[in-house]
Amino acid sequence: CNGEDDGSITINLSGGTGDYLYAISPNLNQFVEENTFDELSPGDYTVIAQDSLGCYEVIEFTITEPTTLEMDYTVQNEICFESSDGSITLDITGGTAPYFTSLNSNESSDFVEDKLLYENLSAGFYTVFVKDANGCSTNDIITVEVGANLNATTEVIYECTGDTPNNSLSITLEDESVGDDVLYALDSTDPADFVLEPDFANMSAGDHYVTIAHANGCIRTFDFEVIEYAPLSLVVTQEGINEITATTTGGKEEYTYYFDGVENGNDNTYMINRTDTYEVRVTDENGCSVTQEIYMEFIDIEIPNFFTPNGDGTKDIWAPINIEIYPDIYIHIFDRYGRKVYRFQDNQDGWDGLYNNTELPTGDYWYIIKLNGEADEREFVGHFTLYR
Repeated sequence: CNGEDDGSITINLSGGTGDYLYAISPNLNQFVEENTFDELSPGDYTVIAQDSLGCYEVIEFTITEPTTLEMDYTVQNEICFESSDGSITLDITGGTAPYFTSLNSNESSDFVEDKLLYENLSAGFYTVFVKDANGCSTNDIITVEVGANLNATTEVIYECTGDTPNNSLSITLEDESVGDDVLYALDSTDPADFVLEPDFANMSAGDHYVTIAHANGCIRTFDFEVIEYAPLSLVVTQEGINEITATTTGGKEEYTYYFDGVENGNDNTYMINRTDTYEVRVTDENGCSVTQEIYMEFIDIEIPNFFTPNGDGTKDIWAPINIEIYPDIYIHIFDRYGRKVYRFQDNQDGWDGLYNNTELPTGDYWYIIKLNGEADEREFVGHFTLYR
């Protein structure tokens, strides 16, 4: 190997008389019995060999050495992140052919003759070992750089100011540093369709894909779906006493309702507390909104001022009218002595004029009524007459 100074000269004599002696330059006057001279540096040598009578031979030798074993290389980095398509191409000079190479191993069994190309490499560090025919060796650590990371997430954004949403595509790159080196195309891989900015909007409903191409040739595609939405529609009706019901179709659930300018969450019913024209608005999850108006006449409860529990089928029961919309209503009745003779929770059909199964006499009786309504918490205190 170059620089190892391990050359040697061996002299084989025949003929002459007696034992042979040998001398080598630059010490030609120093004879020895050994016929081999080793650990010689490259250069020209003169050897004198003689027998016991002084007969001799002069022999000229030249010791040469190979040039230094060197390795150059060309690296093809990964094209895409984790694509494992990197490669190392070797260019070996010097030494003595043939050459043997190995990747990440210096075991003799792993060396391959004249293998100068390593392919399908992932990003990382590789140690390449080279040996020549004489066993001379060299090695180097070679880096295969990571490919362009084009991993991305796509999201279709739906926004609107009317009843039907517009759509646009949002693309978020996992590695924002590649942003200046990529182009985008919608539903295409044709180079003519690529653009600098992914301003894709008002896309048709259905399946789509976006292609991201890097300057190094890496290409990734990502599938996404544009959902078709029917226009948001709102119908407002009166379904019960003092109750507005909003019926919504289209758009995207969840719906949020607003009655009379007040948010009502996802509850599509609303109890009114006055006669007026009410504005009803619904907004869907995409932000689409529709507004309708409805005129509502407030129907208040009616409190009878007398009843006649005589069994004739007319006014036999005392009970306020139009209380169906107050499920938590509180009604208590007292006689003139302050004794509680009826409560609504015990008999929701109304008071029949009995107390402990005994008919109470004609006279005035007092009531306390608390509506306990969601939007109506009025209280009433008054009296009525029982006639027998």
